[in-house]
Amino acid sequence: MKILFIAGDVSLIGGIEKYNRDFLAALEKTGAQVLLVTRKKGGLRAKISFVFRVLWSFARQRPDLVCCAHVNFAPLCLALSHLFNARYILALYGIEIPGISGWFKRKAATRAELLVTISEYARSLILEQLPDSGDRIYLLPSSVDGNVFKIKDKNGLLEARHGLSGRPVILSLARLSTSEHKGQDRVLRSLPLVLEQVPDAIYLVVGGGSDERVDAVLREHPELRPSVVFAGAAADDQRVDYYNLADVYVLPSKFEGFGIVFIEALACGVPVVASAGYGCRAGLLEGELGLLAPPDDVPAIAKAIVAILKKTAPPQLFERQGLRQKTLAMYGMDKWNERVDSLVKRLAFGKLKNQVGF
Repeated sequence: MKILFIAGDVSLIGGIEKYNRDFLAALEKTGAQVLLVTRKKGGLRAKISFVFRVLWSFARQRPDLVCCAHVNFAPLCLALSHLFNARYILALYGIEIPGISGWFKRKAATRAELLVTISEYARSLILEQLPDSGDRIYLLPSSVDGNVFKIKDKNGLLEARHGLSGRPVILSLARLSTSEHKGQDRVLRSLPLVLEQVPDAIYLVVGGGSDERVDAVLREHPELRPSVVFAGAAADDQRVDYYNLADVYVLPSKFEGFGIVFIEALACGVPVVASAGYGCRAGLLEGELGLLAPPDDVPAIAKAIVAILKKTAPPQLFERQGLRQKTLAMYGMDKWNERVDSLVKRLAFGKLKNQVGF
């Protein structure tokens, strides 16, 4: 099967970019011939170049299928469908789904042969926008590479650099962004309650960017500063070391389609606290893989963090190898490749109705 894969810049750091890199690799493992065309950052000139390259690549290669990795590119697939009778599938992740507005995007999503998405939560968002699309939705949850994300000894250099030695470490590894709702500010608001019971705990915030809400909490509570470390962005090869510094990984995010960071932490054997909603609940197998707290309930977030730091949470959350094995059984690369292989076979044989990947 020849596949034209159109996406944003897959070299960037982010959950969608990582998902697309994994998708590309798994498609190639099936034996498919995959041609990637990416939309680089830039204004009108970059946009025109992208459109031209997609049209030229399709006309020259005549692929069997177009895989559209973002709803913003879906109208282009609609045009290919009209011009060349192209078959295409559309990937939808979560936060962008309510934005399927305007005639062209809706028409393109409606015409797509399959809508690939990452969680039951994302599926429910799709059904709100496109109620008749249920038999065209294929669930393809995110994946984690157990050969990369694994249990390791603590990195002594990082531990010393951030002054973590001997202290219980609460970790959030995610970009800081005022326009998103990752929840580092709500972890900070829970910190006084945590420190009442675990006075030497330290909150390690890893991620680039900035969030005005985080700054506001620290202005209101300057006494928290000795218990907070901002490490900045982590290089890809540092992520696993940061996870292994943590006693608990916390991110009470909102509107999360899935949350790749949770399964990365779990693959490193680190207990997790996540939102009791959105894509997080199902991703953590309804709490089997971690504790769930309402993202706006600061006392509940604090209670969950303390339960892990004081080891009063369910005992299976402290069995690092057990956490890792359960996570990899559900989200490891073998399972991911199996799901993508099943998707390609169903597309190749046109067996789409009433079939999902989860």
